[in-house]
Amino acid sequence: MAKKYKYIILTLLIGILTVAGACSFLQSPAPKPDPEVVESPSSEVPEPESVQPIPGVETLDTNKYKNEPTITVWIADKGYIDRMLLEKYLEGVVAREMHNDWPLEALAAQAITSRTLTLHAMEAGTIMRLHHADVSTAKEELQAYAPELVNDNVREAVRRTRGEVLTYAGGLINAIYSSCNGQIAATKEESFPEEIPTSTPYFQPITDRCFQYAPEKEQSWAVKIPGAEVAAAVGYSGNPKDIRILEKGPSGRILYIGAGDKKIYGSDFRKKVGYDRLKSTLITEMNYDGENFTFKGMGWGNGVGLCQWGAYTFAQEGKKAEDIVKTYYVGTEVTKLWQ
Repeated sequence: MAKKYKYIILTLLIGILTVAGACSFLQSPAPKPDPEVVESPSSEVPEPESVQPIPGVETLDTNKYKNEPTITVWIADKGYIDRMLLEKYLEGVVAREMHNDWPLEALAAQAITSRTLTLHAMEAGTIMRLHHADVSTAKEELQAYAPELVNDNVREAVRRTRGEVLTYAGGLINAIYSSCNGQIAATKEESFPEEIPTSTPYFQPITDRCFQYAPEKEQSWAVKIPGAEVAAAVGYSGNPKDIRILEKGPSGRILYIGAGDKKIYGSDFRKKVGYDRLKSTLITEMNYDGENFTFKGMGWGNGVGLCQWGAYTFAQEGKKAEDIVKTYYVGTEVTKLWQ
């Protein structure tokens, strides 16, 4: 697939983040060798660098968005283009990307994040090239959308944050988000090493307490994957027992996995074996029993940016939406575009 389409596909494979169901695994034969234990990352977060313009990212033209835009929406499941005000579209996104009965400040944080991601996609023109529309309702292309789930709680979250987006040094950010980050956020290099062409200093390995409310299936999980399948994903023709996690990123996620002269990014490995099987690349244990690999890990999704269960936790603790999003996107400011 052409590289110019990778952004839209991977941006809301973030939407797959909320898919229900847990990966089951086969019972391990005995005896088995000691597992390869991956150390948990430190909770210390490096101090962010001073905020400077990002090379390749233009300053947002606020004059262009003095008034709320009417946008074209590709209704993916029905195959036609609709027109609506952006805030109306956003209600359907927030209602689908979060549960509509969640705390108001969590929904408002999602609204700011989704509004930012929507404008970022419009500025990039990726959906326009695919469907001759500004946005798409296909979650694998941009964000999920379900206007039938909109309620007063969602409407109020969107209304209260009306026109608010996230900027970094005056430029619109790529506001990717995920379901559960395993209590530590990922960097671009860990989750999108090649797909995002510009620097993203606002993605830092910040920690949160998302496990306080996140479902157990998203907190920790285990999955068995045949050794031959793991070797094929890595591109290694030797004995699967040689395969190791070669390098970890700042948050402790797999940066590279491989053996011999073969290695791939952890994010590519997850894509090849399946996003719902390897729920994240935040692996705490990797064991090979001679036939299958058992991976144990934490979180669900790419782990970049806003953690939805973390936002839920912060909201329950009384934190405001604007502060929640600024926590997850380090060094950003909330900019109001239209009234």
